[in-house]
Amino acid sequence: MKFGGIYTRNFAKDGYSTGANNSKGQYNFTGWATGNSFADFLLGLPNTVVEQRNTRGNEPMDTSSNDWALFVQDDWKVGPKLTAFLGVRYEVVGVFVDRNDIYANFVTSDGGHHVVPNSQIGALLPPGAQELNRTLTADQVGVGRALIKTDRNNVSPRAGFAYRVGSDNKTVLRGGFGIFHPTGAAQGARDIMSRNPFRYSITNRRATLQHGFTTGAQSSSLSFGNQGLQLDLESPDIYQYNLTAERELPGALGLRVSYIGSTMRKLLVHRDYNTVPASAVPLGDVDEDPAAHARLPFPLYGTFMDITQNAGEGQFNALQIELQRRFRKGLAVNAAYTLAGSDSNAPDSGNSTIGVVQYDPYDIEKDRGPDPNVVKHRVVMNGTWDIPVGRERPFGAGLPLWADAVIGGWTVSTIFQARSGPNLTPFFVYGTDPVFPANTGRALDGVGQFSEAWRPDVIGNPNVGGTRGAFFDVTAFALPAPGTLGTAKKGSVKGPGTWIVNLALYKDIVRAKGVNVEFTALLDNAFNHPQFFVPSLGLDGFMDLTDYLLSGEPSNGTTAVLGADTVGNVEGFAAGRVVRFGVRMRF
Repeated sequence: MKFGGIYTRNFAKDGYSTGANNSKGQYNFTGWATGNSFADFLLGLPNTVVEQRNTRGNEPMDTSSNDWALFVQDDWKVGPKLTAFLGVRYEVVGVFVDRNDIYANFVTSDGGHHVVPNSQIGALLPPGAQELNRTLTADQVGVGRALIKTDRNNVSPRAGFAYRVGSDNKTVLRGGFGIFHPTGAAQGARDIMSRNPFRYSITNRRATLQHGFTTGAQSSSLSFGNQGLQLDLESPDIYQYNLTAERELPGALGLRVSYIGSTMRKLLVHRDYNTVPASAVPLGDVDEDPAAHARLPFPLYGTFMDITQNAGEGQFNALQIELQRRFRKGLAVNAAYTLAGSDSNAPDSGNSTIGVVQYDPYDIEKDRGPDPNVVKHRVVMNGTWDIPVGRERPFGAGLPLWADAVIGGWTVSTIFQARSGPNLTPFFVYGTDPVFPANTGRALDGVGQFSEAWRPDVIGNPNVGGTRGAFFDVTAFALPAPGTLGTAKKGSVKGPGTWIVNLALYKDIVRAKGVNVEFTALLDNAFNHPQFFVPSLGLDGFMDLTDYLLSGEPSNGTTAVLGADTVGNVEGFAAGRVVRFGVRMRF
């Protein structure tokens, strides 16, 4: 039996929390005075001058947390053919506490409240939040200084077995099951509780260029952060399980067939709360029209209100087949194929520390789709072959020294990899904030980039195969009807797959007592096959359909184009053929 434990003290310090957007001011010229924006600029007549202030002062986020875990595990030989593995782990992932207590959470109960550790921190909130007089302290909602409760129910059983089938000892079945709990990070708290609640904007309307921050009609917006973490937020539950059959075959071969699965529960989701359900009923400008603002679910606050909560779930399944030949008679080969699939209503978009952004706040299932980076097909092969020609090889033992130096004693190795493409999501931008055809009151994020990104309607099959200049069919998408959010699913466009071969040739050219000199020739991407990879899941332009949907331009040089910015691969292999020669001495 084995047992043990671990204690970890985490520290995170980040000055990002002290910053503010537009801290130096932003002048907006709209043509209100002359009918021409540039003419207004020349006359020094901005429509608005906006600055953002941070009320937390110069104190950075300075947090710490305590994690600890205990485990016990035992291997039990049930019989001559069966061995069982049993264990359990209990862990507590501590919540982050700020040394200066400059934190603020938000709860949506009873019309919404900011939550702060104490009244002194409440005095640091933006003036608009303080004027509402709705701030609660931690003890009033039953939490400590971290403003969320510690998750203490993470019990993780582990079980597995190995069973020899038959009497020839050439077949083995293996299986396992375990529950795992991904840990959080201070990054998730930085924006939500340490930065955004302590920022607000001041707008001066019809100010002058020379005195933009002191003239005009001044107002403080409701754009301060009404963000929060669910008070009883828990670590997600990841149920992992696998079953493997292994068989020894003739010729020093081994075959392995595995099923691998994961069921995910309580995944983190970042949901907007102060938006209106999409509809054809005109809403208007919620920032300027009091009647429009009154239709928001939380009319006391602005639309900058989102909560991270345990709302997502998902499933992953994979079949793996592997054939291996151990090194024998100068040859070793390994070949593996993986068929994988995933499905989730919170597919990871790279911002998992604060949860995957929920597109439609009123229907999480609109986000159902595959994980963007779980590709369907993957093949990996590698091999090493001692070419059987040379004075110390099966053939050519009598070669002259000069002939052996040229053609004898070579070894070749290779790596081959092929995979299908990632799962990408199409989007477009209206750019009319805060008034949109969907009448939601706030821009929605359909791809997880924390900015405006609407999904289009699907009217055809975009994955018909194309060229570098038109990798997918942009005409398969259309602008959604007013009051709707589009029918395109997450991960519905298949990105570029790839294949690559790397080769290596090497031989000993000098062998003396205590000294060995080896010559190598390496060919990365030996067949110079083009390598394409869409960075940032296509958010930089590859999946942006704005020009086509709003302007009717099907070819803007970026959308669906495998250009220079897409040359490469995620594995780090060479984008084009690279030949390297080397000499290595061992002594």
